Amino acid sequence: MPSLTVCFDALGTCFSLDPLVRAVDELLGERLVAAGQGARTVVHDWFHSAQRDYTYLSMSRPPPPPISQVLTLTLPRALTFALTSTQSTSTSLETPLPDLTPITSKLTELTAAPGLAECFTTISRSGGKIIIVTNGSKGTTEGYAEKAGVRSMVHAVVSCDEVGLAKPHREVYDAALLACSEADAAGERWFVAAHAWDFQNWAGPLRTAPQGTGDRSQLDAYWDMYGGIPDVVGRDLEEVADGIIKRI
Repeated sequence: MPSLTVCFDALGTCFSLDPLVRAVDELLGERLVAAGQGARTVVHDWFHSAQRDYTYLSMSRPPPPPISQVLTLTLPRALTFALTSTQSTSTSLETPLPDLTPITSKLTELTAAPGLAECFTTISRSGGKIIIVTNGSKGTTEGYAEKAGVRSMVHAVVSCDEVGLAKPHREVYDAALLACSEADAAGERWFVAAHAWDFQNWAGPLRTAPQGTGDRSQLDAYWDMYGGIPDVVGRDLEEVADGIIKRI
């Protein structure tokens, strides 16, 4: 079997946002329901908008601040918008937001996405090397991997903090490919992410993603925006790993 190195996105791919969803629900769940919102939707909107701000800051004023800082500073905005979204004339809160530390403290406590341990085990047992490529900090990402019980299988973590630019800047993926070369000079290189934009500047030949849900024609049109369907798709990370191994 040819050797391989597999790079993984971290936030939302390897590690789940569920601890943040639970924290938001515990702190503000009743107020969100009264405003017609749910904790999961709010957390994903918060993360998506914070990643947008992080990337735009990387484009306009590099290096960007750590993404944890961007997330912390944009959380009040996301919550205020969610709690006032049904108000047509005002975006002010009658009841101020509480201390948000119970939510932001969970940024360092993300848990494993479904199938993560099985995925890493499959790749490691095949002789493959695993590299995590993250917008987050190296130390926090290593902590996620330790908590998930997979740290020993991770060859390296490439952090945007060290590169000085956010994904999807090409320089981040160049740093990942350099880490691949240091791990295995001659093997195949793969990149795994749950979101298609993360593939766009990956210079390696192979890419893979968990499968989206919805109408097949809509999925095909979505993939077409990003240059076509990935080489492997799967319902979770374990299925992705199996697909990679079958391809090599």
